[in-house]
Amino acid sequence: MLGDIAWRGFSLAFGLTNFLALAGTAAFRDGAFTKRASEEEKKELAVARKKYWSLDAEPIPGFTHEFFTTKNGVKIHYVVNSKTRPTEARNVAIFIHGFPDSFMLWRQLLKAPGLQSCILIAVDLPGYGGSDGLSQYSANEMLEAVTAFIIEMREKYVQENAKVVIASHDWGGIVASRLASEAKELADRWIIAGAVIPGLLLANTKTLSASSKQMLHTYLRHPFNFRLVKRAFATLSPVFSQISRSFYIFIFNLPKPIANFAVRMGDYWFLRILQNAAAGLYKNRKLVRKMSASESGDWMAMCSGPSVAEIQSTGDLAYSDSVRARASDYGAAEKLRIYREGLFSTPWEKSLETVIALSDIAASSTSKPTSGAGLFEEGPPGALKAPATILYGKYDPAFERRLALDGVSDYLVKGSQVLIIDGAGHWLPHEGLGAKVLEDVVEWAIGDEKQPLKTRFDGLPDVKFTLEK
Repeated sequence: MLGDIAWRGFSLAFGLTNFLALAGTAAFRDGAFTKRASEEEKKELAVARKKYWSLDAEPIPGFTHEFFTTKNGVKIHYVVNSKTRPTEARNVAIFIHGFPDSFMLWRQLLKAPGLQSCILIAVDLPGYGGSDGLSQYSANEMLEAVTAFIIEMREKYVQENAKVVIASHDWGGIVASRLASEAKELADRWIIAGAVIPGLLLANTKTLSASSKQMLHTYLRHPFNFRLVKRAFATLSPVFSQISRSFYIFIFNLPKPIANFAVRMGDYWFLRILQNAAAGLYKNRKLVRKMSASESGDWMAMCSGPSVAEIQSTGDLAYSDSVRARASDYGAAEKLRIYREGLFSTPWEKSLETVIALSDIAASSTSKPTSGAGLFEEGPPGALKAPATILYGKYDPAFERRLALDGVSDYLVKGSQVLIIDGAGHWLPHEGLGAKVLEDVVEWAIGDEKQPLKTRFDGLPDVKFTLEK
């Protein structure tokens, strides 16, 4: 009880402190509060939004816009390179983005020559891009919606003996981690880039916190042993590091008016900072150049979703009122809810329909060879129960690797790997080497996996395998 109160007090104080620091940086360093988009930037944004979000056009060559509506009425937008069920078995890859992106995060990968024989599907998470928002962004609502979508894609596109691979990034990776743990039947392999396994991070945090707490208890009995205090705080250094790296999450969990202001202030200054980072415009934490009007419009269009101009019926296709309602702020306030409403760690109580559907998939897949967990290899809570390939950029600022990866072997089944990409950061799908590694991993996963994944990266010293099971 007292611990919860203390944590809430710290979270509020830390969030407010960082909010003020962020607002000060926007105001005094970047002059964001006095800047407005130029007419040229507005024009380029309108052009880009029409290109990516008009339902009667191809957002990426060979891809069309489609929708799926869940039993709860949530309309999910996706793009696909095949409109009809294939007449012969074709492997399927489903791509799930994170914050603050949309299906356009994957535009480079969706055009990869080695994947064009497969059915490629890139979805907008609920509340993002062209998909409806949810009443709550807890595990129940989000995981049910994404699971229903994947099941529908399997029914629509997957023939007998075809393979399903799910590739994910950031919050999409957290969703994928939870599904690989709690609904492993959905895919044959899970590719998780720039994201943590929630159960592993929480377990490592609890272990370090308990160890430090025990040292401090011992210190109370030996008050002159100051080394115990030093060791206790040193033990918590990975936790302190992660808290520092997650400063923005504390801001996003401030009272709604403050959190929403933080992401909207200065003409969406924070979103533009993220777009500059994704575009690789920072070197040694310094902006090396400004985006052109065309680049700025393109990047904002990719993450913002359709404008009112694109939200109109085109035949049987139409965005919903939910998408229209958030168009005025690029969906920024809605996107924050994924951080605020418990998706990371709240329990998922599967609906009866989901339980039956997963059971049907498992029954129809009994003839397939498996390399996953055995009957008695459940692993710790939150462990992934299907083969997974996890990728991190060595310089990803979002995660403390000691929390994200220590003990990861216990959370992965046979046939899994962990890769660290030297020189890479968080936005792997947009980065040169990161995008190439992701492409190679997806090509390998969607194939027969007969050759070890590591052989694909022979002669590439920047790609390091820290785990192979």
